[in-house]
Amino acid sequence: NSYEYDLGDGRRERLSDLLARIHDTPGIERIKFLTNFPRDMTDDLLDAVRELPKVCPYLHVPAQSGDDEILRRMKRLYTVGYYRDMLARCRERVPGVAISSDFIVGFCGETEQQFARTCDLVREARFKNSFIFKYSPRPGTKADELFPDDVLEEVKKRRNNDLLAIQNAISLEDQRRKIGERVEVLVEGASKAFQKAGERGHSGPMQLTGRTVTDHIVVFEGNSRLIGQMVTVHIREASAFTLFGEVVTDEQVGVAETLLELPDSCQEEVETPPGRLALPLL
Repeated sequence: NSYEYDLGDGRRERLSDLLARIHDTPGIERIKFLTNFPRDMTDDLLDAVRELPKVCPYLHVPAQSGDDEILRRMKRLYTVGYYRDMLARCRERVPGVAISSDFIVGFCGETEQQFARTCDLVREARFKNSFIFKYSPRPGTKADELFPDDVLEEVKKRRNNDLLAIQNAISLEDQRRKIGERVEVLVEGASKAFQKAGERGHSGPMQLTGRTVTDHIVVFEGNSRLIGQMVTVHIREASAFTLFGEVVTDEQVGVAETLLELPDSCQEEVETPPGRLALPLL
């Protein structure tokens, strides 16, 4: 999101302008961009996300820590207060936006109190999900040159697990609220579980996976011809990471209409399309 291009004559093009150009390209139905630096989350970019229908209302904005001193050592160039204000601005300008984040635990010199502030930020922000990593020194980086890697590995592991537990509990609560909703999904391919089952020789209905405009992963049964297509899925179950549902298609509506037109003696002979939600006999 820091993208800016000098067009000459004092004119500059920003990411919001680029998104508008891509948006008008025929054949493109969804646009998603990442990763975003908090200080460059400008109002014009947020307005583009809100106003351009093909731009997904999903933002990945790494925080890395909930403590100002740790952020200063990381040279992140913003404070926790700034990050909180940025989150509020994102949610105000883009209603319904989903936001995810990144965190590094066990950074050089991180105390229990500083880690606790990171936990507080995650609880308060209620991210869609967070990618959490243990700090490890990288040769040639400023952190490796300036600060000793002085947090014990066992402490890093504990903090990683603790922060994951907080985030996963939040994600599960938010995911469960989607049960009963119908969402539009871009089908990406066979689910990982289906692929692994196939490798073990198990057979069964094909299980597909795709994503919503807010980057929620959805798994459902369906035919391979749906890959690359947009489908509507009725959400039935949820875990912290995945939504599970059933495809809602025009074929289902057609079956329901056929059942309504048939006499009672013929209704039981109508078959539900393979891999579809079985409709009750009327």
